[in-house]
Amino acid sequence: MSDTSLDASLDASLDAYPHPFPHPFDRDGFESRIRSLGDRDAYRFPEGAVPAEFKRSSVLILFWQHAADLRVLFTKRAATLRGHPGQMSFPGGRLEPGEDWVAAALRETEEEVGLSSDRIEVLGRLDDAWSGAGHLLVPVVGWLQEEPTCRLNLAEVESVHMPSVSGFFEPEAYTCEEADLGGDIYYNSTLHWEGGSVFGLSTDLLIEAIQWGIGIEDAHGPGRLDSLASYLRYKKAEATSIE
Repeated sequence: MSDTSLDASLDASLDAYPHPFPHPFDRDGFESRIRSLGDRDAYRFPEGAVPAEFKRSSVLILFWQHAADLRVLFTKRAATLRGHPGQMSFPGGRLEPGEDWVAAALRETEEEVGLSSDRIEVLGRLDDAWSGAGHLLVPVVGWLQEEPTCRLNLAEVESVHMPSVSGFFEPEAYTCEEADLGGDIYYNSTLHWEGGSVFGLSTDLLIEAIQWGIGIEDAHGPGRLDSLASYLRYKKAEATSIE
């Protein structure tokens, strides 16, 4: 394929899937807005919308200042894990008895990367989310006052990645592709940085957090609820066809 057709393909892709961060990155403005997250009424799925067997889980999206930029923490899951080995994700996991969403996210972060909860300022939460692995998930957003020093639990985490937030605003940092599931179209977004990339649910959560930080306050929860209903219909039809 010629360079010209490569450029044309890129232009078509950018037109079809607009970049989620259309505003310029401003570190101080981002921090000010993300700190208002606690005042937001996050979207919660209606009672009964999520199957009872879905596990209750939470993750921590953790930001901190780095020079004139911000960084965010990702973990690369250990290759030996049964679920999603080798994938990029946020630290997190299932709630234990008596825990709330925040407590679980902080505990899992300390267990996975050794960051004590007393170093983390909890700013608020994003809209309810779900995963095809059978999780009702609440994303918690946190802030560090200093660069993190991580101590990895190698049974769970292969490595940590700390990409710059401003880098995600570059046109080439965002790609998106369509997937057909039972006649319904799903959009799988990917964010790229030097040395890594993240796709799927984690990308959706990060997009929501960054959009809030740049003043785009659109709710992501209703769309997630629609996609959950579509997914459950697909799984029901799939099970029926097997019987």
